[in-house]
This record gives sequence, structure tokens and C-alpha cells, in this order.
Amino acid sequence: MRLVAWEKIKVNELKRSSGNIWETYANTPLDEKLIDFDQLEEMFAQPDRKAKAVKKEEPKKKGPTLISLIDGKKSLAINLITKNLRMPFADIGVAIEGCDMNKLNNDQVSGLLKILPDKEDIKVMKGYDGDPAMLAEAEKFFMTLLKVPEYALRLDCMKFSYEFKPQTEVLGTRIENCLKSGNAILESKEVQELLHIMLVVGNFINTGGYAGNAAGFKLSLLSKIHEIKSNKPRMTMMHVLVESIEKNKPDLLHFYKKFDCISDVAKIDNAENERELRELKKVLDDIKGRMKKLDQDSADKFKEIIKEADDFCSKAKQGIEDINGLETKYIKFFVLDKKNYSLQECFRVFSVFCEKFAAAIGENKKRREQEERLARRKAEMAKRETLPRAKKKGMPPPEEECVIDNLLSEIRGGLKLRKTKSVGTADSKALTRNLSIKKSNQESAEKWRKTKIAMRMAKMNTCRPISELPAPPEDKPALNGDTPAPNPPPPVEMSQIQLDVKS
Repeated sequence: MRLVAWEKIKVNELKRSSGNIWETYANTPLDEKLIDFDQLEEMFAQPDRKAKAVKKEEPKKKGPTLISLIDGKKSLAINLITKNLRMPFADIGVAIEGCDMNKLNNDQVSGLLKILPDKEDIKVMKGYDGDPAMLAEAEKFFMTLLKVPEYALRLDCMKFSYEFKPQTEVLGTRIENCLKSGNAILESKEVQELLHIMLVVGNFINTGGYAGNAAGFKLSLLSKIHEIKSNKPRMTMMHVLVESIEKNKPDLLHFYKKFDCISDVAKIDNAENERELRELKKVLDDIKGRMKKLDQDSADKFKEIIKEADDFCSKAKQGIEDINGLETKYIKFFVLDKKNYSLQECFRVFSVFCEKFAAAIGENKKRREQEERLARRKAEMAKRETLPRAKKKGMPPPEEECVIDNLLSEIRGGLKLRKTKSVGTADSKALTRNLSIKKSNQESAEKWRKTKIAMRMAKMNTCRPISELPAPPEDKPALNGDTPAPNPPPPVEMSQIQLDVKS
């Protein structure tokens, strides 16, 4: 059984301390039904330590050991590439020998060229005289490959055939664009007129200074003209030049569209073209020299592509020479320093100028639209300032007096007021002010009427009350903007008149 790790209390210790818990239960037996001893024995029994009998497995029969003659790392690379071909080794050998470009594409040919055997591998494989079936996969591939005559040359010819056209198309396009753009700039009348306009503008700005009265300027100005700021915000010399051309010489405005490939040409130096042509010519000459070892049928498959490559190399060489001559023409035509300027630098300057010129056209158009909107807004504001106040607020100006008179007459007659649309705060204040002026004018007219009555009674020397006197005709009160009521005459000594006049 397993052990319970506890500290045991001996019987002698219990006798020394009476009244403890263990002494209480020492003579009291426990009911056996409370504990399942069979389960305890099953749960805590010690396992049998005797070694169990181990069944001996019968050793598997191993097949014959394959022979590896090549380095393990190289062998792994060969296995990976050949598995991607998904063809038996015999079919691979037939495709290489027949230079069959329908069965082997460019990627597969490139992969096979990476795993070709070197001189040491060839020596090891030729020295093996055992059973070829006992060789590993990589070794079997090498044995198949060595049976193909000039396998490396055939693969090189196929690789050249695949890569020749894409490579020559890129190189040929660059040379053609370079010559096209370079000659277009030299022969462009628009460019010459544009430079003349810039010269006149520059001499005008530099009048009286050391840079004034110039006979010409270096091409570096073309790449900096957009940085020369004017007094008007967000306008540079480039914007002023474009605006002047738009007004006076619109046929020059889109000259840059003739040089659409100038930006691509500016990124490539002619020395890069020369280097690529040398590499292509080197590969071509190597293949042409080795093709003599091929049989006639295999050589005829590459005869056309070799001739096409020869023609291209001759044409590309002449194009590069023309580009070098074009650089000489640029230095002479634009009066440049040969040490500081190259054809690529000239292309870069023109590329920047064309890009900024086209951008300035769009920016000028956008700015004119903004200015037109602002002018229209200012004109509307000025027009509103010239209108009367009532028109500005949307009220009928000249009929205001009639409305007030009608309103007052309705108040006197006790007519029911009509509902009107709510007016704004400013309109309400104006109406209240006019009503106040109207009331003040009425009070002045009433006082003046009473004064005239008093004066008439004084002349008549009567003492009749005002209520018995005939009512005088009512004077028209003064409105806002009308001639005010006349000033009353000097006050009369009311002590002489005994009237009962109600104020």
C-alpha cells in the first residue's frame, strides 16, 4: 500500500497528556461499514514492480541502400528542381537534346542551368561503374544529363532565345525615345519662342541690376523658375509666364505634350545603354562561337534568332553613337558647359519644366475661378449696401407710411386687426419707432388745437366752455419723414381767461 505522510504520536505521549482527543477514541471501535476497505486497497495499492514482458518487434526488412556520390546540399537542390519539372528524367533528356521549347519554358530552363554538374561531378559520375539502379535520384539525373551531347550549350541557346526579345525591346525603346525626345527639343519652334519670352521677362525684372541686359541664360533656370515667388500670394514666375502665354500666345500653351516620354528618358543615362549592349553582345558572341559544336538540326533552330540579335546589336550601337552626338549638339545649341552638363541633365531639366508648366496651367485656372467667385460675392454685397434699409430686410420701403396710416385708422375705428406674418427683430423695432413718432405728432397737434381755441376765445372775450364751442378742423399730423407741425405761438396769460379746459 502507499504511505500516508504524517507524524506519528506514540502511546507513551498519550499517557503523559490526559484528556486529549486521541485518548477519547482509543477504546471506541469504529463501525466497519463506514469505510470501504476494499476500495481503499484498490485505490492506494502499490503497483507491481516486476518488469512487464515487452513484446519484441520484428525488425523491418530494409531495402538496398542507395549510393550517393554528390554533396548532400547540391543533391537536395537537384531533387527540388527536377520534381518541379514533373517529368521523368528520360523525358527531360529528350527535351534538352531536341531543344524543345514547347516542353521546357523559361523558368524551367533557368532552373536546369542552376543544377548543371561541374567538372568534379562529371569526373565522379564517369568513374562510377556500378549498377545505375543503385544510384540516388540526383545521381540518376546526372547520368541522364551526361548522355545528352552539349547539354549546357543547348540550355544556353534556349535561355538566350527566351530572354533576347524582352531585353532588346526595353533597350531599343529607351534608345528610340532618347533620340526622339532629344531631336524634338532641338527642332521645336515652341521651345525657342518660350525661351525667348523668358529671356525678355527676366531682363525686365533684372533691369538696373547686375543680371540685367542678358543675351541668354543657362538651362538650369528651367528647373528653378517655379521657385521664384511674386508679390501676389501663391503665384510664382511660372504662373506669371503661363498666364502671359494664355493671353498673348495660346498656341504655345500645350507645347509639352510633344515630349510625353521626356520623364522616362531623363532617368536613364546613355552609359547604362552602352553597358547593357556590351553584355548582350558578349552573350551573343559566346553562343555564336559555341554553336559550331551542335548538330545541323539543332543549330538551325537558333539561326533566325541569332541573325535578329546581330541586326539589333548593330542598330543599337548606331543609336548610342547618335545619342552621344546629340549631347554635343545640345552643348553647342544651348551654350552649355561640357563639364557641368550632360544630355541626361538636359533631359532632367526639361522634364521638370514641362511638369511644372502643366501644373501651373491647372493652378491658374483654379485661381481664376476662385477670384471670379470672390468678385461676384463682393459685387452682391456692394449692391445690397446701396439698397434702402427696408429692401435689405425684405420689407416694402415706400409703402411703409400707407401701412401705418391704415393701421392707425383701423385702431380709431375699432376694426378687427388682420393677422400678418411675423417680422424680424429689426423690422419690429422700426415699426415701433414709427408708431411712437406718429403718436407724438398727434399729441403735438392736439395741444396746438387747444391753444388756438384758447386764443380765439380770448379775442371773443367769452367765457363759454370748450365743450360748447364748435370743433375746429382737424390738422393732418406729421409723419416720419414729413414736414413737422409748426411751433406753437407764445403762451397766453391764462389768468385772463376763465375757461374750464380739460387737459
